[in-house]
Amino acid sequence: MRATVNDLLRFAISAALRFAGALEAVRHERRIQTYYADQRKLRQRYGIQDETPLVQDIPRPDAAEAAAPGNQVAQTSGTSSTPKRVLYTAPRLQAVRHVFIASFLRTFRWRNIRRTSLYVFGSLEGDSSLTSMLLAEKRQPSLLALLQAPYRIHAHPALRRVANRHGTAAVRLWILAVSNPGVLYSTNPSTMFTFFEELRVDWINCTDLIRRVIRDPQTVDPEAYRIVRRLASRGWKQRLERIATSYGYILMAEWAPAVRTYACWTSGYVGPFLERLQKHLPYPYYRCLPMYSMSTECVETVPHFKNYGVSFLPLVPDTLYEFLEPDAPEAPEELLSPHQLRDCDMYEMIVSHPYALTRYRTGDLFLCEGFASGVPLLRFVRRKILGYSFTGEKLTGKQVMDAIRELHKDESLSAKCILTCFPSQPREASLPCYRLVAVRTSRIERVPAPKIAGRFDDLLREFNLEYKSKRDSKRLGPAQFEIIGIDEFRRLFEDQGLGRWDSQFKFLPLYPRLWESLTEE
Repeated sequence: MRATVNDLLRFAISAALRFAGALEAVRHERRIQTYYADQRKLRQRYGIQDETPLVQDIPRPDAAEAAAPGNQVAQTSGTSSTPKRVLYTAPRLQAVRHVFIASFLRTFRWRNIRRTSLYVFGSLEGDSSLTSMLLAEKRQPSLLALLQAPYRIHAHPALRRVANRHGTAAVRLWILAVSNPGVLYSTNPSTMFTFFEELRVDWINCTDLIRRVIRDPQTVDPEAYRIVRRLASRGWKQRLERIATSYGYILMAEWAPAVRTYACWTSGYVGPFLERLQKHLPYPYYRCLPMYSMSTECVETVPHFKNYGVSFLPLVPDTLYEFLEPDAPEAPEELLSPHQLRDCDMYEMIVSHPYALTRYRTGDLFLCEGFASGVPLLRFVRRKILGYSFTGEKLTGKQVMDAIRELHKDESLSAKCILTCFPSQPREASLPCYRLVAVRTSRIERVPAPKIAGRFDDLLREFNLEYKSKRDSKRLGPAQFEIIGIDEFRRLFEDQGLGRWDSQFKFLPLYPRLWESLTEE
């Protein structure tokens, strides 16, 4: 009876959310029509003059600001050489949360999603990331909130106790199977991929909790057992029984059949993870929704839905947009307004908004893919400033990505690992070098490390002539190759305080920080 009532409530919530999505769609269209008038008002409001300089740094919050009631400090993900600290007041955090909610409301309406119950893969432990701050709970959610967003139950102390005992994947599997949501979300596809991969590789241990729930519930925390049952959806006992009686990995269609849509970041350098995630969530049974662009410093775009699909507009409320051609001098007179962009050209986004950012260089490059009522459609391409240089070689993320694409043509390697690169300066070596790291997702046997390292070195020589010059003049050492397990790789980042994998980890082709800064204490 509880499960039937819950599903009826979920249906009513979904209907209400689709109606709210219709209202948000009207607001969205109105913002498009008034876009340039609003941009002129924002320029006056923020005091932007022709000579106002561009900035690349943001003000660091002092101790008094960070400790003020309602204020929090978010740290960037650590993919830059020096992670930034960004002050978030309560209104600023609420503004970011509203963009997220409004985007999903319009998504539910556009895709006509009947089961809008949303499961978010966020960190079960608090950290300093913006994602963690957005998901933090000040009080226990109501039943209606949990039926729409079952992931919010993770904040309950009883669920945290169970996660500490049985592991995060086991608790996620339990909640997903009981609640049977309709949509999954993670900021980065790596988060979802590692969850499904952990289930596949370690199914017996990950499902031990559910076997206890089915066969010996007295051994499960009684408070956790009670509150998870509140999320029950029709067929939940049969789904748990199916998991408990299976001693090999089974696809999600058998234990969370209502899920048909997943949303995550799809641009930039996440292609390898997307390809692997689709093995667990195959198309067309599951549909992937690309997410809008944002960073810890600011939200950059919002989704725009038309019959042909999803595109993205620079239409975040209270944000003034300007653009700079990638090779243009970094000067105010070189800035372009949105209407000056050209179709099929790429630009760096410059933003100003009320939270201490004035002509802030995001470092993100976007491709203009046309216009919607005069507002440019933008697709994120890559980070402009992702690069590293020991001695003038200025190796870029794009060059490394091109080299990795060539290496991935070796199917025996690419099917079992994710390749990434770090600058490296081992203590025992006289010369710095670049280290190709294979993050192992499956067992790799008899990898010819010298051959792979040599091939990677040759590719870097081909794509970067300065790298070739520095190698020939013996100012750089030869590229090195190393294999590491995905769990160990994750711990390296978390142990350095660079953000939990579940909340904001970004898998990049090139990390502009020394490998030894992660691996040496």
